[in-house]
Amino acid sequence: MATGPRKTKTAAPAAEAAVEAAAAPVVAEVKKVQVAAQKAAAETAETLENSFTLASKSLQAFSAKAMEAYQANAAASVHYVQALAGVRSVSEAIALQSEHMRKQYETLTAQAKELTALAQQVAADAAGPLKDQLDKAFKTK
Repeated sequence: MATGPRKTKTAAPAAEAAVEAAAAPVVAEVKKVQVAAQKAAAETAETLENSFTLASKSLQAFSAKAMEAYQANAAASVHYVQALAGVRSVSEAIALQSEHMRKQYETLTAQAKELTALAQQVAADAAGPLKDQLDKAFKTK
């Protein structure tokens, strides 16, 4: 029976050593890239956590302000109905309604401005750390 060519044992260690020597800079570079990728992943995770924490706090402030506005509007409506129950004439009712509508318009306008500012703050708090991280990641060196 014929067998294939035989490998010489003396050439194998020398070839392996040459391959290892040639691959050493590549392996070192891969390890360097791996460490950098792990560091970037950790920074990104921390940034996301900070972003969510800030957004959560801002959302709590927004929710509290919205609830405050709801309570103020409900109280104004109850006060209006109570005052309306005590009117003696149609002209008194119309004057009361006009005054109530004017006050509610002013109140709702102010509340909308406050809630808009808080909503913008929520967006800024959520996006701020992410924007900073992206700026840092893509900053030209």
